Amino acid sequence: MKTLSPNHQITAAGDRCAASHRVSLRLALLASLAALLLPGCGGGDPSGAVRSGSQRLSGAAVAAPEVQAAGSCRARQVGPGASEWEPDPRCTPGATRQASLSEICPIAHTRAVRPPVSYTGSLKRKQMTAYGFSDSPGAHQEDHLIPLELLGHPTDARNLWPQPSPVSPNDKDGLEDWLHDQVCQNRLSLADAQQQIAGDWYGTWVRAGRPLPRSLTGG
Repeated sequence: MKTLSPNHQITAAGDRCAASHRVSLRLALLASLAALLLPGCGGGDPSGAVRSGSQRLSGAAVAAPEVQAAGSCRARQVGPGASEWEPDPRCTPGATRQASLSEICPIAHTRAVRPPVSYTGSLKRKQMTAYGFSDSPGAHQEDHLIPLELLGHPTDARNLWPQPSPVSPNDKDGLEDWLHDQVCQNRLSLADAQQQIAGDWYGTWVRAGRPLPRSLTGG
């Protein structure tokens, strides 16, 4: 066997270290490329989307926004009736939840998702300040812009607002019942119904023939 001189031994050891270092660099580079090409593997969802099992909201945002600053929202009175008001779309654009149509058709089972009065009452007072209403909270109802019977979100602040409504049921309740019937009778898609009531409920109510609430017609 040939014996290496001390100098040759040092050179060979250095070569082995250099080769090992190059292999380590290659492995690190491959790992970095894999992380860039496969962002969905491991770690959190970079989109911030709610995972399966949680309620998903329509639109980009998922979490309910904070209540707006005092006086920053403006409601519009769109008809002569005391309850014929529409919310500020910047503050109350509407929000929905994902569920099967069987949950609302033919009968809307909303009791399980309806928020407690303790939640809506507190939110109503805060939103009255945001909308600049200074009258009694009793002159308003905390309304779901997209109703629960059309899969409106029950607790998202984007779907709730302090509608001026000294009486209940009111004209908007009549539209809600009418749109629900249209959806369940396959005359209108759920998405169209949600868009119509969120965009211009009063105009939709007028075009529909000013339907009365079901509780007043016995339907």
